[in-house]
Amino acid sequence: MLPSWMIVLAFFLSTAICLSSTNLTIKWKWGWILGACMIGILVTIGGTSNALRSNSDKIYPHIDASIVLLSITEGPKTTSASNRYLARVFRADPSRFAPLGKTYIYIKKTDDTSIQPGDVLLTTTIPQPLKKNTNPGAFDFFTYSKQNGICFTMLLEGPSQYIKIVQSAPSDKSWIYSVRRKILSIIRTHIENRQNAGLAQAMLIGYKEDLDKELLNAYTNTGVVHIIAISGLHLGLIFMLMDLLICTLAGRKRAARAGIVITLPLLWSFAILTGSSASVIRSAIMFSFIIIGNAIRRKSNGMNSLLGSAFILLLWNPDLRFDLGFQLSYAAVASILLFDQDVKKIIFFKNKAALYCWSMVSITLAAQVLTTPIVIANFHRFPTLFLFTNLVAVPLSSLVLVLEIVLCIIHPLDTMAKGLGVAINVLIQLMNDHVLLMEKIPFGMIDHIQISNTMMSLICFYAVAWYFLFKSPDKSVYVALVILGMALPVMHHMESIQTSKTNEIHVLNSFGAVTIIHRHGRYGVLTASSNLLDNKKKTNDLLRQTGIALGIEHWTIQSFPNEPVMISPLEANKTRSWVLLCHAKTISLDILKEEISKKTLILADASTPVWKIKQWEKEAQKLHLRFKSIPEEGPHTIRCHQTQ
Repeated sequence: MLPSWMIVLAFFLSTAICLSSTNLTIKWKWGWILGACMIGILVTIGGTSNALRSNSDKIYPHIDASIVLLSITEGPKTTSASNRYLARVFRADPSRFAPLGKTYIYIKKTDDTSIQPGDVLLTTTIPQPLKKNTNPGAFDFFTYSKQNGICFTMLLEGPSQYIKIVQSAPSDKSWIYSVRRKILSIIRTHIENRQNAGLAQAMLIGYKEDLDKELLNAYTNTGVVHIIAISGLHLGLIFMLMDLLICTLAGRKRAARAGIVITLPLLWSFAILTGSSASVIRSAIMFSFIIIGNAIRRKSNGMNSLLGSAFILLLWNPDLRFDLGFQLSYAAVASILLFDQDVKKIIFFKNKAALYCWSMVSITLAAQVLTTPIVIANFHRFPTLFLFTNLVAVPLSSLVLVLEIVLCIIHPLDTMAKGLGVAINVLIQLMNDHVLLMEKIPFGMIDHIQISNTMMSLICFYAVAWYFLFKSPDKSVYVALVILGMALPVMHHMESIQTSKTNEIHVLNSFGAVTIIHRHGRYGVLTASSNLLDNKKKTNDLLRQTGIALGIEHWTIQSFPNEPVMISPLEANKTRSWVLLCHAKTISLDILKEEISKKTLILADASTPVWKIKQWEKEAQKLHLRFKSIPEEGPHTIRCHQTQ
């Protein structure tokens, strides 16, 4: 890819240079080519940078040190058996002291040592590189971590494995954690219902550790999860409140300058306090443009502000382009800026109340235009009743957020704070009841949407063609509609034929269990250990995730025996191309070396203990046999012949 990007970049650069050196007449006539070249140069520079980054990422990191320093930067985040921290890794050798990257640290919950951001730990436990071992359709933790610059992971059993070093200076983020702890304490004190308190914490400062998982799924399934995620909606409310307060106290003339001194610092403080997500920073930058523009008496343009904020964010962290929150945030705002007025013109109301309600509807519908393809491509589902859920949930959530801010201000007034806490609890409960009611409606969710990227692109182009047809009918638009209308069914038919011919075996990574999927077209057979099948929720999640990722619509489930088993195909020449060992902790590779050739790939799945897999790895190295550990290297796919 890198040479291709370099060639394209050279082409755009040479074209731009040649056109710039011509006379004024040619520049005037062909000026659009120069503009296209400028855009092409920017795109190819990004592609070249990404290709260079991708090439460097192929080299897996390794820490060549016997002792390291760990500087805690974030945490703790509670998991089922441990607390997870994020830390920077430094080589502890004074002669070679250097940063080595970022690592996750998992510390067992049995360790009662208080560890906070800013602390420094000294340990001989060396962080290990993260490995991509995620099953198809599951959350890709490896890619997520790599995009955030995190390369390592490590487990610390307790204080015996590390020494805590007292920090020499307070962390620059200490005020953030102090304020967050204070806000959490206020919410937990005045909102008695634990489920509602967890939702209130997530809405105000993005703290999701106490958020009920089933409630979160309900908000996700009904299309209103943006209420929980800190986004531009929250920052917009704070901006409006501050602007109203400043205009009331200082007057409209002084409000513009007062915004720079008061509103701007408060907006950025809130953005940092809530975790500095891409959507919040995007809103903070856009509102900063508005505030500064008002101060210098310049009117800001919404699309220019949006693209300007994207430029600044990508300049700061290019990997944000892969962040789903970044994509959805910018797609939603761009969609509103592009389509809201067109949707609003469909119906006209003289009544102000009706006009306000229709404005909410038009904004909600407009936001879906560009976000729907992203949602379907990533989640393979679409909430059909999102409009009706948003019309109730958004106003309630806005009121709850305002009252939460007031609660944090008046919390020393105990009597008033208690009454306000009760009111917030009632409003959150109303919002939860409405969301849960909408989730129970049978047709509220279109699930298992199987659309390839090619088909999704064609559908998007088809929708764009229809949009231009209504905006400005033209002969070329009619031609595009006809071509795309013919291409869609042809592409769908070709993909269906290709899917029906697919025949493959997937050995998945499920801790302590055999998990094998034999896929033939849209039919799949799940063969798994009884300890996995007995857990209905885990089994259903596995079927849903892999079904979406692999395109399987019909399932047959079989139980795998809880005893040592060796699975292998028998080819026409009586040789085995692969061997799968399951529950085989009593088997030695020395016994199997006569039955398998050096070309045979030996697979060890997650039903075998790790210590035994490590032993097999050493044996395979001595015997010069090919070996793959599913728990360490991830799922394995075996392509089958049609006759097999």
